[in-house]
Amino acid sequence: MEALEAFVALEASLGGGTLGLAAICGGESMLYQADTIFPTASSIKIALVEEIFQQGLDLVQPITVSESDFVGGSGVLASLTPGVTLPLGDLATLAISVSDNTASNLCLRAVGGPEAVNARLATWGCRDTRIHRPIKFKLEDGDPPHTATGTPADFLKILAQLGPETKKRLALVGDTAMLPRLLGVNAYASDLRVVPPPFTVSHKPGAVTGVRNDVGFIEQGGKVLTVAIFTEGCPDPRWTVENAGCVAVARAAQYIAQYFLEP
Repeated sequence: MEALEAFVALEASLGGGTLGLAAICGGESMLYQADTIFPTASSIKIALVEEIFQQGLDLVQPITVSESDFVGGSGVLASLTPGVTLPLGDLATLAISVSDNTASNLCLRAVGGPEAVNARLATWGCRDTRIHRPIKFKLEDGDPPHTATGTPADFLKILAQLGPETKKRLALVGDTAMLPRLLGVNAYASDLRVVPPPFTVSHKPGAVTGVRNDVGFIEQGGKVLTVAIFTEGCPDPRWTVENAGCVAVARAAQYIAQYFLEP
């Protein structure tokens, strides 16, 4: 009941929005509205990047980025000169590490489109998670409103299927607005030769208007906590780390980490 009360309070902090989460560590799970379907925002990029490795595609295959491929939003490719050519593996790295939308669409094209990823999701038992279309900001009549939708419960299944190449890319994510925010994370501890932080986090956040999500792995002392926390419907319009959705996800992650990982 204590966990339920904590998550109800966090949901109330969204000002009319919805919170859902799923977490598992050492066989013990914690669920709150885990079967609710949410817009996934960029968190779905872990599934399309993993599909590259599931298919065994050639990571050094050169992909030329044309101006028609450019997509706004997060990332760097759309700011580069049209005609730049990068290996598929580098595009996968950009899709995860800086959530590059252009790179993500090119990765999605390389694996065969949404149908290929959705077929893989079905084999993993993800009944309620689907990619509906490439990322775009100028929707046409008939376009689904969101790139992808899914549930926290399904994302635990996706995270369980990730191989070392995708996990390696999750460790490159520098965004600290949500999962790592309240956990004292220092991704540069080894480089700086300082005492390692209590937690390490490898994750993939996602955000669109009204939506703040983060999914990934929180580790401490050899124990691994797998977590997916989603929010939607939050009326806070701010695109800052103080957005109520970001704060709610961070507080939920802190609570879950303390429950599973701290003595």
